[in-house]
This record gives sequence, structure tokens and C-alpha cells, in this order.
Amino acid sequence: MLKDVPNAILLVLLLSAGAWAGETNPTPAPEPKAEAQVDARADALVRRMSDFLAATPSFALEAEETYDEQPEDGPRQQLTTKRRVAVKRPDKAVGDASGDAFNRSFWYDGKALSVLDRQHNTYVVAAVPDKLETMLDFVFDRTGLEFPLADFFYGDVYKTLMEDVGTGAYLGIHEAAGVPCHHLAFEQDGLDWQLWIDAGEKPLPRKLLLAYTDEEGVPQYTAVIRKWNLKPSLPEELFRFDVPPGAEKVVLPMVSEEAPKEPSPEPKGQVEKEEKPQ
Repeated sequence: MLKDVPNAILLVLLLSAGAWAGETNPTPAPEPKAEAQVDARADALVRRMSDFLAATPSFALEAEETYDEQPEDGPRQQLTTKRRVAVKRPDKAVGDASGDAFNRSFWYDGKALSVLDRQHNTYVVAAVPDKLETMLDFVFDRTGLEFPLADFFYGDVYKTLMEDVGTGAYLGIHEAAGVPCHHLAFEQDGLDWQLWIDAGEKPLPRKLLLAYTDEEGVPQYTAVIRKWNLKPSLPEELFRFDVPPGAEKVVLPMVSEEAPKEPSPEPKGQVEKEEKPQ
């Protein structure tokens, strides 16, 4: 389930080895998970949405996001971002996001992930796996971060969304993005989330709300998906990153432009040390 929001694009290529520096003990085995208690109608609606998206070979969407930010030396702020993303299965994606805090774009062409900070005219390029879902998992495994709305890019959206859910309820027909929607609410450790699914013929996600219950003040992230295009024109060149004039390449520690290696056999939660790129 989505755990991080707009800042994920900025940090998507950072490797978080420092988070486990000095760790020598193996990760303890998780406690057995209680059986989920999810309303049957809510469960069926998420499955229907998942099947519909899985059968859609390409799509484009436009969303408006709002999220809470708590500066260390000031009051909480609510910031807004406009995000556009296009996906072409199985190995292409492109998107941009601009708003109160940043202006960035990314390109994934099945070989490399490129991220451009348009505000500072700087960019990063790194080799990643050759399938969209594998790339998203690779980024999460290396950084602990996810692309906003990435849950809807997987082939099995149901599994991605529901695997950690403890409880779920159907709340009725409520409007989101200007259309009637099935309103669902779910709870899991550290996260309460709500989902609005279009009640029309096409069960598209129209709104997502996340509340981080383990964090002070319970900050929230909301995305309203106002536009969907299920048959977009997506030429191959759309996914190619061309370096803008004058842009400066940023070399981040522990980010490689070589093809990613096979996953380490170490227990999850430990990151293999790597050489800095030349």
C-alpha cells in the first residue's frame, strides 16, 4: 500500500543503506496476522476495479493531490500538486508533477528511470529492471518509497491494496471527482485509507485518501483523479528522456547507471553496500 507521497519522486533513486547501518541481528519473524474482516461488497468492488485495470493495456490519468507537511519550525501546511501519469504495459511509464513544493518529471523506458527537477534544471538517470511492476518493487526495496498512485499501476491491484488490510467497510454512494462513487474505508497497521470507485460501467478509482495513524498529528494525503484516458496515444518517443539544454546531471551516492544485479539473499531490511558510481 502507498506509504509515501509527493517527495517520493525526489528521493526515488536514493538508497537507504544508512537506515540499517550497524545492524547485525536478523529481522525477527512477524507475528501471525489476524484474519481480515472486510465487508463482502467492499472486497468485491476492489476486485472488480483490479480486474478492470489489469485488462487495460495503457492509460493516462490526471490527479489533484493535497497533502500535509509539518515543518520543524512552523505550523502544519497543506500543499497541493497536479500530477499526470501515462502507463503502457508492461514496461513504460512517464509522468510529471507540479505544485506548491516542486516541479518534476520522470521517464521509464524499460531500461532506465530518469528524473528531472525542472525547478533547478538537474536530473538523475539510473538503470532499473525491465518491467514496470518489477521496477516499482526495486525502487521500494532500495529506498522504502513508492511513486504516488503506484498501487494502480500493478497488474494485481487487489493484492497490492488489500494484502495488509485488517478491516474494511462499504459506506455507500458518495460523489468524488464529480461522479457517483462507491465509497470504501479500510484500516491496517499505521494506516487508515479510503477509496472511491466510479459507480458507472467503468470501475475506475476516482479518489484515494490516506491517513498515517502512527505519525504525530495523523497527516493525510488525498488524490482526486479527475481525468482518465483508457485509449491514449502513447508513441515510444514519449518515454524517452532528452536532457534539456543546460541541465546538470546529479550523481547521487550509491546510485548506479549499470544494470541492477540479482536481489541479495540477505533478509529483508538489510541493504548490500555498493560502490559509488564513477
